[in-house]
Amino acid sequence: MSTLDVNEGRTGQPWGEPQDAHMTKRSRLLPLVGASNFRDLGGYPTIDGGFTRWGKLFRSDTLHELTEDDVAILRDIGLKSIVDLRTSTEVELSGRGPLGTEAADYFHLSVIDEDGGEARGLPAPIDESLANRYLWYLDVGREALAHALKVLGDASNYPLVFHCAAGKDRTGVLAALVLDIVGVERQAIVEDYVLTASRLEAILARLLRNQSEGGLGYEIPASALTIEAATMEGFLDGVDQRHGGARQWALASGVPYDTVEALSSVLVSTDEK
Repeated sequence: MSTLDVNEGRTGQPWGEPQDAHMTKRSRLLPLVGASNFRDLGGYPTIDGGFTRWGKLFRSDTLHELTEDDVAILRDIGLKSIVDLRTSTEVELSGRGPLGTEAADYFHLSVIDEDGGEARGLPAPIDESLANRYLWYLDVGREALAHALKVLGDASNYPLVFHCAAGKDRTGVLAALVLDIVGVERQAIVEDYVLTASRLEAILARLLRNQSEGGLGYEIPASALTIEAATMEGFLDGVDQRHGGARQWALASGVPYDTVEALSSVLVSTDEK
């Protein structure tokens, strides 16, 4: 990959509010120094008039560079569980960071196996479409994503954060599945995906630094630079066309019906606050 023109580090960077149509006055991004994209999935409208609950479910980029102050913030929100979607190699090279010694439950559920799906007869798509790659995740990462939904369907695991390396692709797919299952309006799901663009410079700076320090184990793909609404729209269309929607994909992938139903009970309220 060619050298990217990004600033190293995050010191002094402002934590501005993302300007999406479904933001409330509550802050979505948590002001963490060691994670650039740790944000709350609360406040999104559902098609039946509800809203996702604040302070329950979070998504993030990698957490291995958290500071002591960051950990204190996560203790304050009562973080109970961590779902790590990175590969075993990524975890081995970068580690878990300071949360590895915290009491939070840890679930390592790698979406992509170490050989890129070859062992399962599911090699990555050869075209450049990110939407198609995300649909491939549903095949190659079926077991991991289904397991993640089972974890998310258990109310005792909250507050909970799920993350990968950048908090964009694997994390974006799981976020879209969850939000679609609980009935969040499609526009809000797409906007949630696009919000990562506001943090992309800081994310790429860390990825490049980790790569130079031997903490990634792979080349940063060109797709890491791409965050477009059309990608998530194409993914959601594909889920509908191929699987009948996220709910049907989950059920067909072995997530119990009661667990799928529980996601809405846990994550949706009639009160936007």
